[in-house]
Amino acid sequence: MSTGSAAVPAGRATRAPRPRGTYVRRTVARLTLPVLMLLPAMVIIAGLVGYPLVRTVYLSFTDTDLGNLIYGGSDWVGLSNFKEVFTDEHLRTSLVNTVVFGTACVIGTMVFGFAVALLLNERLKGNLLFSIAVLLPWAVPTIAAAAIWKWLFDPSYGFVNWALVNLGFDSFQDYAWFASRFSAYVAIFITVCWQSFPFIALSLLAGLQTLPKETLQAAAVDGASSWQRFRLVTLPLLRPIIAVLVVFSTIWDFKIFDQIYVMAAGVPDRSADTAAVAAYREGFALSHYGLGSAVAVVLFLILLVFSILYVRLIGKEGDL
Repeated sequence: MSTGSAAVPAGRATRAPRPRGTYVRRTVARLTLPVLMLLPAMVIIAGLVGYPLVRTVYLSFTDTDLGNLIYGGSDWVGLSNFKEVFTDEHLRTSLVNTVVFGTACVIGTMVFGFAVALLLNERLKGNLLFSIAVLLPWAVPTIAAAAIWKWLFDPSYGFVNWALVNLGFDSFQDYAWFASRFSAYVAIFITVCWQSFPFIALSLLAGLQTLPKETLQAAAVDGASSWQRFRLVTLPLLRPIIAVLVVFSTIWDFKIFDQIYVMAAGVPDRSADTAAVAAYREGFALSHYGLGSAVAVVLFLILLVFSILYVRLIGKEGDL
């Protein structure tokens, strides 16, 4: 009996090892068509998103201005621009404004949008016309909306002061909304929420109309009040949609530019500037491209951190 080879059990056929080259060729052949179909989109994304992002990050570490951008010769300054972002009083204030005002706009937009979505979900008479009216603020260009609302808040002939005075608030006679940072932010907050809530409301309305009615009816039969059904049933089921909307709202509201640039132009010392406006002023108005890029990179990091925190917070609430 030979002992040089292992015995093969009866009825089991041996399979020859597959050459490694054959497996690699089949994998390449299977992936070639998808890669070729995605290649045009990948090239466009790399050109329109990837290159500007990499270029901005690179400029943030240099002292590039208009002169050396044209003639060359910009120097690598490391973290000096980022240090100036956090030590310069105006730039530091713009970052604080971005976080505080952006968070307030996210909360206001989500609350107002949710309230409108719940109202539309009740299928009341006239909801069709109301739904069309809800879309109108979203259709108005942001520059035009900012100009209209600035006129409405005009101290002399604005509708807002006239309405408040006629309601008995005499202190708003000729009140200058854009003479201070706080009152200017109140006006801009109303403008941002007015223009942002339609997207939130319609998205949440779509989510509300897909909720299983059997679950809501079972909660009502068990004696749950309207608030309990909303808090214990509706909110948990809508949590994935809310997470996405909060991230979108954070991105939109933290990088607000048009409304601030148009409506807060008269605020003393530009104290109402946000990071997006500060980046524009440094990069384009003053031609400090390196410093403006550093402000933009810091804003990007702030957006990234807040988006991750929001998603994780909502996820943890879902696990409770």
